[in-house]
Amino acid sequence: MAISWAVKKQLTFFTLFLLAISLIIAIILTKLAAPTCSDNKQNQGEEGVDCGGPCKNQCLGEVKELLVLWTKFFEISQGKYDTIALIENPNLFLDLSSIKYQFKFYDKDNVLIAIRGGETFINSGETFPIFETNVDIGQRVPSRVFIEFEKNINWERTGKEKPQLVVSKKQFSNLPLFPRLDATINNKSISSVDNIFVVAILYDKDKNAMAVSATKIDNLQGGASWDISFTWSQPFSEEPSSIEIFLRTSS
Repeated sequence: MAISWAVKKQLTFFTLFLLAISLIIAIILTKLAAPTCSDNKQNQGEEGVDCGGPCKNQCLGEVKELLVLWTKFFEISQGKYDTIALIENPNLFLDLSSIKYQFKFYDKDNVLIAIRGGETFINSGETFPIFETNVDIGQRVPSRVFIEFEKNINWERTGKEKPQLVVSKKQFSNLPLFPRLDATINNKSISSVDNIFVVAILYDKDKNAMAVSATKIDNLQGGASWDISFTWSQPFSEEPSSIEIFLRTSS
């Protein structure tokens, strides 16, 4: 049966009415939806699209590059080397949960002879060492070492409270067989701290690193202390002029 013109007109108006109502509801829902840090919009006080302000991801324009203060290597046996870099994070409120790096060794002719890669975390505003041990270079002789970090890293705004870890004692003995550094680590925090990475650097009178060693404390209860020791395989020709111990944790 054919539909009359009046019925067609009513259906048309009814359809347009439903479309108008749907559009109004969609607009209201869009405005009511809470802004997020992944909605591809610069809203909720963000300093860029989904970055800055309340978002943990920082806008790239705010981030300062990591500073490499110095790098050095030490021969520990024939063809085997330890290497260390001292890094500064000038970003006072930005952390990295993970970043990849590479140590690159070059000979006197500037030929790349070895690469050692690794991964670490970075806390806000800290100066910290990155240490790699037992790098096999073979018969080549290194002249310089550099450290490089991966690009396009995702910084996060720090929100965690740093544990209060301090070194209360340092005692070095240049023994004829195995030179030894004893130290005591104290956790002044109330809570326990896991995975404390400890790196000791010995410096000569010119403030040049002359030796390095590292260890790890799996757990240190709040208010507790821990005695640790570092040893080296042969005595040093001179006593270290100063000693620096770095304590790091991502807890």
